[in-house]
Parts: sequence; structure tokens; C-alpha cells
Amino acid sequence: MNTLQTITKTLRGATLGTMVFFAGSLFAQSPSVTEDALSSRVWIQKVAKDYLYKGNDIAAGKAERDLQKSLQAFDKALDRLNGEINDPKLKNLLTFIRMNREDIGDLLTRPYSLDNAQELIDMADAISEGEMSIARKFESNALKKGPAMQGQRYDITQVAKYYIAYKAGIKDKVTVDKMNKTVSELSRLIEAMKNYAGNTPEMNRLINKIDRDWKVVHQFYLDIEEGDLPLIVYETSDKLEKEFEKYAEAYLKQQNAGK
Repeated sequence: MNTLQTITKTLRGATLGTMVFFAGSLFAQSPSVTEDALSSRVWIQKVAKDYLYKGNDIAAGKAERDLQKSLQAFDKALDRLNGEINDPKLKNLLTFIRMNREDIGDLLTRPYSLDNAQELIDMADAISEGEMSIARKFESNALKKGPAMQGQRYDITQVAKYYIAYKAGIKDKVTVDKMNKTVSELSRLIEAMKNYAGNTPEMNRLINKIDRDWKVVHQFYLDIEEGDLPLIVYETSDKLEKEFEKYAEAYLKQQNAGK
């Protein structure tokens, strides 16, 4: 199986939700709808992650600022989706998503508690599922080649969320299993990025940096049950998210130069 087939198989498997970085550029059909739906999954998960960090007084100031930025970005995307989608079933799904968003707004006005944190995680996951369903409606027969998928950002947000959730008291096997699965998935995606034949010198420089950082920090995430490095996990996941974004920008630049 060649590199492109590996990338496509990885992204089309059980984790279609791993395609969340440059959805707009990778989908020929209704790119704005797909991009908004997939990007929204990242933002709502960042809200849940930052709520937990703020509530546990770890990088609280930055967590609060990032939480508000993510909410604003999510709301703008939801408004665009509402204006772009006419299908009655998808409109109904958007109504469900908006209802959950309103409930999240109410929850954020209440004092932090572990019960509220669990409720927020559940609502964020429900919204992510709905957004993925919308994206799937526009994905068919439109996936183009390339490794610069948005899933890296989604997954790195998830590992930080799982880590702080476990430390905060949501200590169950499901959380540990999800962390291990997501770390493994990210490792596969990074390997596919490294092996992408279309990498430019700039893309190779960026993926080498990502690979170097990942080899060091991924063990921190796997040590979730020890839970003694929450600030390191927060900072390294934020750094990796920015590195994935730079790689994807370089990928877009390469694709546009070839047109």
C-alpha cells in the first residue's frame, strides 16, 4: 500500500473525525460547510478542555482566554452553517447543536464542579457527533489527496482533555482507553505526514520538528494515571496544535502553487 493509500485508509477508517485541519481545501463539494462543521468539533472540545484546566486552577488565565476565543469561533461557524444548510434533517440537527450550545452557555455561568465538567464533556461530545454527521453529508466522493488533515488538531485537543479530566477526578478505564487510542492514532497520522511524497523542504522541516517533539511528549500523555504533569501536557499540546497548523498552511501553499 502506498503512502497516499495509507493516509486515505487511516482517515477513512473508524476516525473520519480525524480529518479536521484543512477540510475546506480538501473537499471539493461545499467546502465551507465541511470546514465549518469539522472545525467546530475542535473548538467545542477546546471549550471542554479549557473549562477543566480553568476549574482546576492550572494555566487558568490562558485557559479562560482560549475558552472564550473557541466559543466565539464556534458561534460564528454555527451561524454560517445555519445560513448555508437547507436540508430539513440537517436543520433539525443544527437546532439540536444550538440547544446544546445554549446549555453550555448556562453551565459556564455556574461554579465549577466535577459534575458540571462531566456534563460539559458529554454535551461537547454530542455536538462533535452532530458536526461530524453534517460533514459526512458533504464528504462523499470529494476527498482529495494529502496528509494535511484537521484530525491532528482535534486529537491533540482530546489528549489534553482526557489528561486533565482524569486528574480532575473522572478516573475511569474509558478515559484511559480513549487516551491510549488517540495517542496511537496521532502517531499513525504523524508517520503518514512524514512519508508524504509531496513534502516540500519547508514541510519536511516542520514535520521533523513535530516528530521530534512528539517522540518526547507522547509518553507524558500515556502516563495519564500518574497525572503529575498537567501543565506540561497543556503547554505541549498547545505547541503541537500550532505546529500542525503551520504544516497544513505549508501544504495549502504547495497545493495552490501547483494550480
